[in-house]
Amino acid sequence: MRKTGAFIAVLLTAVLTGCAGALPFVSGEPRGYAVPIDELRCGDGFGGVDPDVVAGAVPDGFEPVALHRCDGFTTQTDAEGIWAGSRVERFEGDLSELLAALAEPNAAAAFACPASMWIGPELWLEGADGRFIRVPYPSDGCAQPRRDVLDRIEAAVSRLSLVEERFQRGSLIESAEATAAGCASSAGMLVLAETLPGAGVDRDRDLPQVGATAVPVPPAPLPSVDEVTGMRLCRYAPAPLPAEGTVVSIRGVLPYAGVDALDREQAAHALALIGEAGPAGTCEVEATSTVVLHPLPETQGGATVTVELDGCGRLVGPDLRSAAAPAELLALLAS
Repeated sequence: MRKTGAFIAVLLTAVLTGCAGALPFVSGEPRGYAVPIDELRCGDGFGGVDPDVVAGAVPDGFEPVALHRCDGFTTQTDAEGIWAGSRVERFEGDLSELLAALAEPNAAAAFACPASMWIGPELWLEGADGRFIRVPYPSDGCAQPRRDVLDRIEAAVSRLSLVEERFQRGSLIESAEATAAGCASSAGMLVLAETLPGAGVDRDRDLPQVGATAVPVPPAPLPSVDEVTGMRLCRYAPAPLPAEGTVVSIRGVLPYAGVDALDREQAAHALALIGEAGPAGTCEVEATSTVVLHPLPETQGGATVTVELDGCGRLVGPDLRSAAAPAELLALLAS
């Protein structure tokens, strides 16, 4: 049986005054009653953005018939690759021991608490009427689960019967198709310093600083026009919604959409155009189509160039600075 809760703590040398912030499914305040809803919404706990999910004690008239344990930080591998998502387990049996543990009171607020964070599964109860409530863990004085109650919850769950287990997809974090093509599963524009038209860039000033000493990290160079033998084009665009689950997207990051190639002559021409690119201006338009150029043969540093085919039409090379992609380069990559 898996642990009911995993204690992941980062303890600082100093003790903070006041308690660490409570997670949405760990209550540091006196608990009110949960509000039953028509569907289990696994994974709401960390987001806390769903106003319909009100966790709390079992309300009068709600008759629990099953426990659903939701692990919102898990992965599953299938033919498409590795998915991040939520695993929901449904348990049946005598719930009295579990309900007694969940009904334990919260401890009084402590004066000082260590900086720590507890990460564990959400607990949901299914009622005889088919509705669901989320129940928080009884908490200690620092809005963390009471360890003695966690042990009781784990023991109670171990005596229940696991009758169903399902995985709810969230996002594809490693695409098998992309890996086979030699591409990353997703791509976005990473720009450390925007270069405005007509403005010089003080490269020494923009280097990362440690104390008062600049620490230069030279980027891997692109091959020369004479050295390149070809180019792999990894394409990225918005993905259609899957039939199962939802897609969790990060602003500016696009999933893998396919791969193409340039021959030696085309690759040399692309590199020449990249070398002619002028500085880019400020950009407020998000691209919906990008391509990452992998010059061949690939070097140990694996230098690449990311190009926006729409949006602001920028390119970012190994130095992580943006430039305006020449129209001729955009046309070459779009074809």
